[in-house]
Amino acid sequence: MSGKTSTLFTVGTLLRHAQDAAAPVRVLVEGTWLDGRIVGADSHGVVLDDGNGQQVLVRLEAVIAVSFSRTDIDDPGADPDEDTRSHGRRRRDPIEAGPVGG
Repeated sequence: MSGKTSTLFTVGTLLRHAQDAAAPVRVLVEGTWLDGRIVGADSHGVVLDDGNGQQVLVRLEAVIAVSFSRTDIDDPGADPDEDTRSHGRRRRDPIEAGPVGG
C-alpha cells in the first residue's frame, strides 16, 4: 500500500451537517444556485424549502457545490426553543474526512 492518502469530501456530508443545524443552504445545480433549508433527505436527494411555500427536490448527483454559513451552524447565542433538531445549534468543528487509501 502506498504512503499517499487523500481526503474525500462529499456533497452529502456537507448537506447533512447543515441539516443537523437547521442552517439554510445554497446548492449549485446545472449553473443555478438554489436556496433553502433541508426539510427531507435520503441517500439519493434532498428537499429544500425556500420559506415562501416553494420546495424543490434535488438529486445529490446533480449538486456541484454546497454553501452555508458557519455562523448559522456555530451560533452560540441561538434560542434553544427555536425550531431546530435537538442536537443542532451546538459548536462544531470544521468538517473533516478520513484518508482514502490509495
